[in-house]
Amino acid sequence: MDTPTPPRKRASDSEREKAAKHLQAAFTDGQISLTEFDDRSRALYAATYSDELPALVEDLSPVESPNRPTPATTNASSRAVVTGERNGSAFSLSLMGGAERTGQWLVAPMHTTVALMGGNSLDLREARFAAQETVINALALMGGIEIIVPDDVRVVDDGVGIMGGFGVEDHDSCAVFAAELPADAPVVRVRGLALMGGVGIVRAARGAHVK
Repeated sequence: MDTPTPPRKRASDSEREKAAKHLQAAFTDGQISLTEFDDRSRALYAATYSDELPALVEDLSPVESPNRPTPATTNASSRAVVTGERNGSAFSLSLMGGAERTGQWLVAPMHTTVALMGGNSLDLREARFAAQETVINALALMGGIEIIVPDDVRVVDDGVGIMGGFGVEDHDSCAVFAAELPADAPVVRVRGLALMGGVGIVRAARGAHVK
C-alpha cells in the first residue's frame, strides 16, 4: 500500500519575513545584485507554499548583524500605506493641459498616466496603495510626467526615453538610501515611454517641498 503524499503547506507571513530579512542581509553584504534582489523579493511574495521559499535563499551565506541597526521606522511607516483596498485610481490624462493626483488618494495596483502636450503630476507620498507592488504605465508625448515617491518605497524604473528623458533621482530630503530599504518595502514599478517629452521619478521624504 502506497504511503499518501502529505499535502503542501502554505507559506506564512512569518516565513516570508524571515526569508526577506535573509535576502536584505545578503544584498547589503554584496552577495547578490540589485536585479537579483528585486527578482527574488518578487518571487518571495508571490510564493504560495513554504517549500518554494528555501530555493530563494539556500545559496546565500549567513551575514553577521552589523553594529548599526536598520531603522525600524522605515519598515513601520511603509507598511501603513499598503491597505489592500479596491477601486483605486487607475487612470490620469492630460491633453494640452494638466492632471494632478496628490494628498490622500488610493492608487490602484496598475495606474496608467498619459500626458499629450500637457503635464501630469502624481504625488504618492500621502497615497494609499492597493497592492504591495504598484505598476505605473507612463506615456509622455511632447509632454511631461512627474511621479513623486516616498523614500521608504522601492522604485523600479523600466521606462525608455526617445528624444526625451525617463529616469529616477533622489531629492535632497531623502533620509533613506534605496539600498537600505527592507526587503518587504512596497514597490512602485514605472514602465512606459517618453517621446520628445519627459518622465521624472523623484524619491522624496514625506512632507518635503519638491519643486
